[in-house]
Amino acid sequence: MRIVLAIACVILFGAVAVILSVSPAMKQLGPAAGPTPMPYYTAVPTVVTIPPDVGERGARTYARLWAMFLVPIEGADVPDDPALMPGAPRDYRAGIHEGVDFPAPSGTPVVAAAAGRVVRVDTSFLDWTREQQDIALDEALTLGYTPAATLDRIRGRQVWIDHGKGVVTRYAHLAAVGPLTVGQMVEAGTPIGAVGSSGYPQGGPHLHFEVRIGDDYYGDGLSGDALTRAVWRLFR
Repeated sequence: MRIVLAIACVILFGAVAVILSVSPAMKQLGPAAGPTPMPYYTAVPTVVTIPPDVGERGARTYARLWAMFLVPIEGADVPDDPALMPGAPRDYRAGIHEGVDFPAPSGTPVVAAAAGRVVRVDTSFLDWTREQQDIALDEALTLGYTPAATLDRIRGRQVWIDHGKGVVTRYAHLAAVGPLTVGQMVEAGTPIGAVGSSGYPQGGPHLHFEVRIGDDYYGDGLSGDALTRAVWRLFR
């Protein structure tokens, strides 16, 4: 028994000596240089400032998306015009906007906002005619809402990327798509298409960028400054 206690004391003394021998300079050093995988989600902050009208669960979901995305058009600014934000009214179809619009010249490259798996790419795309559009929009006004099929046609040529945990980004109104295939993994910043006005040319060339969380869109239930802050926080 004494031998065991003696050995334990030696081991304990050695461990303490090693800890005390670490210099202050060494303690200040960070981890060794090298590639660090980018997490899909940022850590949830202790205090969530999303208003309570989105619910506690929704607030936690929003917070884990903050700083997850690149701006999908290099060099573009995140808009603050309410008309370009989620939740903006779209009276011409008795509906609301479900994404963020980035106005840009036609042909401007669009990149993946975060790493993920391609789940939709409209490589073969035929836009609807103006007559078809008018019929669909008249029907929406009569119904008092925009049917899902009509909304999908309005978004035009699209790419969708699944980022896991129910989060999908949609890139809409594209003039062209990149050489992508469904199931392909892409990194953040990968070129995926070009800005256009497919689906709704009356809106002019712009990228419609949606962040989907399950069946809902990011920003649902927010307005004013709270919505603007929430959208800005999406991007690094």
